[in-house]
Amino acid sequence: MIDVRYFSGSGHCAHIASVCAKALGTHAQSMKEGARCEETLLFIFPVYGERVPPPAEKFLKNCRAKYAAFIAVYGGMSYGRALWDAQKRFAGTVVGAAYLPAEHSLVNDGFRAPTELLAPLLAKLKAEKFSEVHIPRTRRHPLSFAPALRSRIGVRLVRDERCTKCGGCDAVCPMHAMHKGAADQRCIRCLACIAACRQNALSFRLHPLLARYLAVRRRNETVLFLD
Repeated sequence: MIDVRYFSGSGHCAHIASVCAKALGTHAQSMKEGARCEETLLFIFPVYGERVPPPAEKFLKNCRAKYAAFIAVYGGMSYGRALWDAQKRFAGTVVGAAYLPAEHSLVNDGFRAPTELLAPLLAKLKAEKFSEVHIPRTRRHPLSFAPALRSRIGVRLVRDERCTKCGGCDAVCPMHAMHKGAADQRCIRCLACIAACRQNALSFRLHPLLARYLAVRRRNETVLFLD
């Protein structure tokens, strides 16, 4: 059985994982610390600052699946070398991978992820053709350093008077960075807290320079690695 797991803050990767799982005849699950993976893993995660997000990186380091395929979901900007990084952190054999464009979680531009283009990757998994793939070390943007710091500068989390300090956001934060509606320095701006807030008390604001940069999508291609 193929174990379909995902890391998803705003919900895009969760949706893509459910589409893939349906095509594979199984169910998608959110990644969990310490969870035991099946022999074959399909892992869907978002690209943050041209990198693998820290929670997903930790999951890959601890995962003991024998084979894996990765889908790195990016918001129309740059995917850097996230898949190359993921392959380096996984101890098993990577048998397929893809960069897939989707709606940007900070913009909500309505872009539909072309999940139908993942068909060759899913077919390889179903056929159990587990030959290792080579993922090239592509370039990162010169300004892609310190992604956590850049996200804190570019994206401000806002808590309004509707917050009851219920701790719901604390429970869903993958970085354990939320404290009754307030984020500490570990926050990676995945927006899971905003999606989970029952009072709709959390939102975010973009720095004007970041908003201007995100106003135009720069790339929409799906890139597959199958050989």
